[in-house]
Amino acid sequence: MIENVTVVPGHGAAPIVGATVTLDSEGVVTAISAAGLSGGDERFLVPAAVDLHLDNLAERRRPRATVRLSLEAVLSVLDAECAASGIGTVCVAARCEDAPGKGVFVEDAVELAGVVERLAPRLACDWRIHARVEVTDDSAVEALRSVLQVSSRVSLISVMEHSTERSRFASPAEHRAFYAADWGVSEDEVDRIMQEKAAGGADRNARRQEVAALAAAAGVVLASHDDRSPEDVEDAHRLGARVAEFPLTLPAAHRARELGMATVLGSPNAVRGRSTSPGNILVADAVSAGACEVLCSDYLPSALQSAVFALVRAGAAPLEAAVDLVSTAPAAAIGLPSPSIEIGKPLTAALGRVPDGVFMGEALWRDGRRTFARSPEPISAGAAGSPVEAGAQA
Repeated sequence: MIENVTVVPGHGAAPIVGATVTLDSEGVVTAISAAGLSGGDERFLVPAAVDLHLDNLAERRRPRATVRLSLEAVLSVLDAECAASGIGTVCVAARCEDAPGKGVFVEDAVELAGVVERLAPRLACDWRIHARVEVTDDSAVEALRSVLQVSSRVSLISVMEHSTERSRFASPAEHRAFYAADWGVSEDEVDRIMQEKAAGGADRNARRQEVAALAAAAGVVLASHDDRSPEDVEDAHRLGARVAEFPLTLPAAHRARELGMATVLGSPNAVRGRSTSPGNILVADAVSAGACEVLCSDYLPSALQSAVFALVRAGAAPLEAAVDLVSTAPAAAIGLPSPSIEIGKPLTAALGRVPDGVFMGEALWRDGRRTFARSPEPISAGAAGSPVEAGAQA
């Protein structure tokens, strides 16, 4: 039993305050009863988050300039972090590009696909691959082919073009300054890297078509990236994209929604109240305008569930709608089962408190099995030896 919690079931259903959720020995929800009482230290039981875009491995692998950790070492710890952040499914970025100046190596994408394939059955979260394909890179499409051969867990493929023509920044000066700081190089070096991309991008339109064909053949959802205008969105939709990642303007986001595409924005934007790119769309504004359907962690797992409560505080969405942005909506966007909390379904949910606006996960369930617990306190005694009681703890 999970007692005295505010349950937010998902799919827009109203929160149930002071609820008790009862699970059977298989972790299936058998009852949700509400006493209507809640203590001062409120706990929330929400559908486990589904993260379509986590891209922070390059930074995690290099904690010092002369140190590069193994992917196994990084993923094992990042898995616990994501579980503690209330994330049930993680689509980790496999960067199909070669950019040593950014700490990105094309061979890492295939290595990551293999590591996730091996480790996934033993991890707390459901780890999947989001293949990010840089069409200005000569090696990108072949890397995607290799990832698809190695992995059975590719759930999203996005088409990227990081060129000066498709920059997410409003001016060349902002573009140069950001990447110089981000990569730790001079602005002249940024110019050199971008010139190389321009030279390698002569076949970018043909590569887009190849990526779209590979995604369709594999039955994987295709996403666009950094669309600035409605015309960019329309081009991506014609290519076959059904997800629009990080639209840069409200008109682009609205056009994506009109075309039935799922629009994805970053949860750090919601928590911080600003974008890393000056002048770009704000999550709170997009949610209020009905132009954002999904939030992802981007680079910060702890921001995903926390963004739900940031949006509620900002008045951008009620709790039941904000919860769907990180759980049921992203699951639907890539064709995964809904993590909604319902009687008769195995529990796939996160339990946590939100001190000072930060979601602090106490437990995580996937398909009725508790895969993470910060302490044994959140759960009352149930059937001895049940999966809920004896589940692996991260």
